Amino acid sequence: MIGFSIMMWFVSFVMLMVAISLLRGNTSAIHGKVFEVTEDKVGYGKQLGKMCVFISVGLCICGVVALLLKGNKAIACSLIMLLVVFVISVIWCFLIQKGYRN
Repeated sequence: MIGFSIMMWFVSFVMLMVAISLLRGNTSAIHGKVFEVTEDKVGYGKQLGKMCVFISVGLCICGVVALLLKGNKAIACSLIMLLVVFVISVIWCFLIQKGYRN
C-alpha cells in the first residue's frame, strides 16, 4: 500500500497548490457557465479553493490510513475514506454552483 499512499500524497500536494492559487484570487484557470455569468468571480474562485483544500486534506488522510493499516483492512478503509471525501465534495460543489448562479 506504499505506492497508493505516495500517489495520494502527490495528488494531495497538487490539489493543495491549486487551492492556494484559487484562494489568492487567481481565477484564470476557471471556466464554465456559472463562472461566466457570476459577478463575483474572485469570491467564486475562493469558494472553489476551500473545497480544493478539503479534497487535499482528505486525500492526504486517505494515504496515511492506507500506510498505517495492514491488508484488506487498509484497502477497505481507504476506499471508504475516498468515497466520503468524494460525496462531500460533490455536494459542496453543487451548493457553490447553486449559490453563484444568477
